[in-house]
Amino acid sequence: MNTLFIHPFFPQKSLFKAYDIRGDVTLFTDDFVWSLARVFAELFVYAHQTTATTPTLAAPKPTVIIGYDARQQSQEIAKYMAYACQQAGLVVQWLGLTTTPMMAFMAQQFSGNGLMVTASHSQKHINGIKWLINHESPSGDDVQQLYEALIGYKAIVPDDRLIDAIRQTTYSTPKDFFAAYIQAIEQAFTHINQAKLTQTTYFHAPQQIVIDCMHGATSDFAEALFSQLGYYCIMLNASPDGNFPQGNPDPTQSNRLTQLAHTVKATGSDIGLAFDGDGDRVMVIDAQGQMISPDNLLYLLSRIAIEELPSTYTSTDKKVIFDVKCSHHVPNLIASHGAAPIMTKTGSSLMRKSLQNKSDNAIFAGELSGHFIFNDGYFVLHDDAMYAAARLLNWLSHQPISLTDILASLPTCISTADMYLPIADNHYGQTVIARITALGKKPFKRLKSSFAVKNVNTIDGLRLDFAEGFGILRKSNTGSFLTVRFSANDVAELRHIQSIFVDLCRTIDDNLAEQVAQIQPV
Repeated sequence: MNTLFIHPFFPQKSLFKAYDIRGDVTLFTDDFVWSLARVFAELFVYAHQTTATTPTLAAPKPTVIIGYDARQQSQEIAKYMAYACQQAGLVVQWLGLTTTPMMAFMAQQFSGNGLMVTASHSQKHINGIKWLINHESPSGDDVQQLYEALIGYKAIVPDDRLIDAIRQTTYSTPKDFFAAYIQAIEQAFTHINQAKLTQTTYFHAPQQIVIDCMHGATSDFAEALFSQLGYYCIMLNASPDGNFPQGNPDPTQSNRLTQLAHTVKATGSDIGLAFDGDGDRVMVIDAQGQMISPDNLLYLLSRIAIEELPSTYTSTDKKVIFDVKCSHHVPNLIASHGAAPIMTKTGSSLMRKSLQNKSDNAIFAGELSGHFIFNDGYFVLHDDAMYAAARLLNWLSHQPISLTDILASLPTCISTADMYLPIADNHYGQTVIARITALGKKPFKRLKSSFAVKNVNTIDGLRLDFAEGFGILRKSNTGSFLTVRFSANDVAELRHIQSIFVDLCRTIDDNLAEQVAQIQPV
């Protein structure tokens, strides 16, 4: 009788997401983490052997940058990664607790290889890993190939002697790496502002700002950076704490911005900034204590990229990338400033790859989730929340009207939040999306009404665009969820679009249809 062999790391397969590793920390067992560390070490060694690189800082051996976020288990996991890399002959540059963008910044100074132990904005019981190989984030195929390599390893539980060595080994830290990071940002603004020397800095330029670090990785860095840039900072939740006592370090959750909004108004501050757990996402509160919608924030930052292009940029074919969850107003606003709006799948890693493709002429990319990436040559090509916020503050200081007045001039719409609906597993989610996209492509009876669909987009789930709004249903890249969003010029139009998606879902799953029907605008 044949016995079915199930690999000990089969339960960990669910950790390997579209663009990173992420999931319940209980799955990060000692044997799994140690085996994964050895796979990463081999990957970095192979990358060095197969790719000719020219480091900007002298390094005697191939180098890997390693950092971690504030989560309670992150340092331990990072030590496993560092020890395996060192044993494989790599030079480990240990950043300690840092942000993902700072890891990327330091990786650029060496050979472009780095690893960050983080689960970004996720709940405290979740952890994960992001990484760069030769300056590039992994594709979905790369992540799955990593898992295939992992299951080629025999599961070995590290003994006490090995665990002691992992925990006690120390590594070199790049000298003054945070100072170098600040200096690079200051140099970026020197170049950006050279063309503005004859312009007026207006009386309403932001001076006093409130920063909510959400007990995440920016806690140790944000005040120093923004103070150096000339702002008076009022800090909230600015101590790293992996328990996240105020809630998930996710600035897109409106309830997480209540304290920030209150503090901005109570202190008479000019603006509020909220950073996520690993510092790659940002949301903004205006002086009235109102959250700038992610759609409008994306538009403003893309406008900044367009207006502040260096004089050496000669192409007339400027493009701005935005993801499928953005509202129907975003492409029109981008086009009004002379750039071609390009809609793509959701995923900041995917956007970085698009920007790295120089032939695309994309100067900026942004997601509804708060990932914003400048590709204008002033700074590192990465979704850096602190840098994006600094770009906004600098631009506002040269505008003749206030941020509140700028926002008042933009078209208004009624939107739901980007709602996450839990699902049983990834297979179910993939099945639902496959079926609903197939339905969306057909002349579905509800789409024959006078409220006709203008465009059907299936690059990432199903997006239906109408003259006065849009709706989208897609599978999350980071967990077992379907994500849903509706936006329209008024409530009646939003409800009409929502009802179409409810009917589509009802042909597949009544429970899903009811969840979609219960979604309320914010």
